[in-house]
Amino acid sequence: MQGYSPPDVTFDKMDRGYANQWELMDDLFAWLDLRLYFFYQHHQWLGPRNDMRNMMGLVVSREEFEHNLAKAAQLGLEAQLDPEELSQLQDSRAAILARLKRTTATLPLLQLFERCRLDEFETSCVALAYLAVLDQKYEKLFAYLQDDITRKAPSPALAVQLFLPRESTIEEFLSRFSRLDRFTALFDPEQLAAKQLILRPTALEFLSTGTVSPLPGVRLFDGALQQPSGPLVIGQETARRLDRLFGEPGERVICLTGNSGTGKHFQIEHLMARTGQRCVFLSLDCERPEERAREGVLTARLTGACLCFSHMEETDAEGKKMAPREKLLEAILEMEPAHEKIFFLSQLPIRARLSRLTAELELPDPTEDERVILFRTYLGDVALGDGLTVEELASKFRFSPRQTELACRQAVGLAQLDRLAAVPSREMHQCCYRQVVHRLGDLATPVRPAFSWDDVVMPPEQKRLLRHACSHIKFRHKVYSEWGFNRKVSYGRGLSILFAGAPGTGKTMCAQVIANELNMEMYKINISQIVSKYIGETEKNLHAVFAEARRSNCILFFDECDAIFGKRSEVKDAHDRNANVEVAYLLQQIEEHDGVCIMATNLIGNIDAAFMRRITYVVHFPFPDAAMREMIYRRTLPQQAPVSDDIDWRFLAEKFELSGGHIKNIVLSAAFLAALEGQPIGMSHLLRAAVGELKKNEIVVVREDLREYADLLD
Repeated sequence: MQGYSPPDVTFDKMDRGYANQWELMDDLFAWLDLRLYFFYQHHQWLGPRNDMRNMMGLVVSREEFEHNLAKAAQLGLEAQLDPEELSQLQDSRAAILARLKRTTATLPLLQLFERCRLDEFETSCVALAYLAVLDQKYEKLFAYLQDDITRKAPSPALAVQLFLPRESTIEEFLSRFSRLDRFTALFDPEQLAAKQLILRPTALEFLSTGTVSPLPGVRLFDGALQQPSGPLVIGQETARRLDRLFGEPGERVICLTGNSGTGKHFQIEHLMARTGQRCVFLSLDCERPEERAREGVLTARLTGACLCFSHMEETDAEGKKMAPREKLLEAILEMEPAHEKIFFLSQLPIRARLSRLTAELELPDPTEDERVILFRTYLGDVALGDGLTVEELASKFRFSPRQTELACRQAVGLAQLDRLAAVPSREMHQCCYRQVVHRLGDLATPVRPAFSWDDVVMPPEQKRLLRHACSHIKFRHKVYSEWGFNRKVSYGRGLSILFAGAPGTGKTMCAQVIANELNMEMYKINISQIVSKYIGETEKNLHAVFAEARRSNCILFFDECDAIFGKRSEVKDAHDRNANVEVAYLLQQIEEHDGVCIMATNLIGNIDAAFMRRITYVVHFPFPDAAMREMIYRRTLPQQAPVSDDIDWRFLAEKFELSGGHIKNIVLSAAFLAALEGQPIGMSHLLRAAVGELKKNEIVVVREDLREYADLLD
């Protein structure tokens, strides 16, 4: 080491602060090199007189073995220095501190020291680990000083020996690395367990850039620089309460509960924008939530942000959500979040006793009036076509603000691509249904509406009643909100329609017509999957059906509903009591459901009388007379189908007293007969198909009754 002079910090700039972090790093490099030089000089085995015979731990000679047994325990560096060397170390540190006092520039390293509240020893360890990353020369030096060629990062033991204060014990400072606190949180936990001081990637990024990039489940929102994704058009009362809670001094946990998409994150973003503060949004929907929580706590501590945790709920074996565990919430608080305010977001109420004062705010689902405001806001200046109104959309779709925004954004975007001045009604409804997530397909069958008003053949009175039922949805907002009926009718605002009539009279067809008119999806309930022989299972299935129907915003169609809407009977045994419980539960669900529910029955006399009060409209489907049957024959034939001129529609309608369902079968069968013979659909095909349809029902047709058309059967 002859001719080598130890490095030292710059003393000629002590009258001014550091202009940037790299200028500070230059002095820290000199400060660390000086310490390493003194440590090397005073090391009992690795000093300047070492002739490398030990090969740095690869070979242990007898001499080395005996020397290690005989030497005294290693001391801290400062305890081994002579007064002149110690003075040189102290002067270098004083020079750095003097410049730091005059520094006005924002340096990430100083921010980290301040926000993590590190003492002198801890700041020295962090600087040691960071300098080792910036200059690879230290890899060989650390491997040499630690007598292990594989250990290229400093160990806690080396750090303690380098920075141990005088009159202190090595054991005391080594124990610091076994704690879980603000200091050890800066280091990679797996590497720290392996006795290596390697900073976490989050800490390294902050030291290099002064900020932290988004990580999986971790997002930083800066209210001073960023704007929320949209205006706060609803929930002003919640915003005022948040302002009051956030402004009160002292530590506090603020819990926001509400269904998914009700705007919990949105409210926090607006709160940060109003106060100009930062917030780390942290999703704990992962396999190791506590480890992600530590990463989020570190990010918030480094950036001076408050914390907002979400997706903390768990699911049971049946997929049902459960409230966040108290153990997880308390573990988060034990991580010592830097900010005094912490936000917990949950879809379910948080019933936990926490060590911090807790306040809970519930964000309810938007009301119909609020949904109207949301649709108007997100549609902007773009108009709706086909007579569709935002009031009708708000009454059909019980959307969260997020769903409304996405549906409107997609609809407006498609209209602009097609260069349309207004969004067509069907496209708007399709965009809305794309935002719907439900599991109704497990309990019901989707029905594609294929009929319109032109296909309906029924008396004018019943047809007017069906149109009246559709207006119940289209003008629901006007009646309940604008005219004030919502104050008089607190529940039972849904639309329930009962179709009663003989088989084949058009009940299912008219259900599709209503779905087509309202541009709503329809699901046919599978009764066999709902009714169960096990006690309580039927009610459970019914609850699932109506819960999913509320999420899906669709029409529920119960065919042959008398199977589950039957009359309650006198209780003679446990079976009667359970059957009555099922009917009573279904009564409650029908009354509380605020969507559209259509029921069809062939036996209206079997329906419990209590249902009739809860049903909004009852439409009786009469058996069609001859004139209606002739109209059904004509309308069932498509326009592009080839039809012969010899068809006597009046004879068919008068001779065969059949319902619309049977007539549909006859026309379809006649079409296949005509296709087989390579001819247009004629009287012969229809007559043979009609006779075959009657035979299915064990009705014999006498040839004499067919008069002049009898020969067509041959």
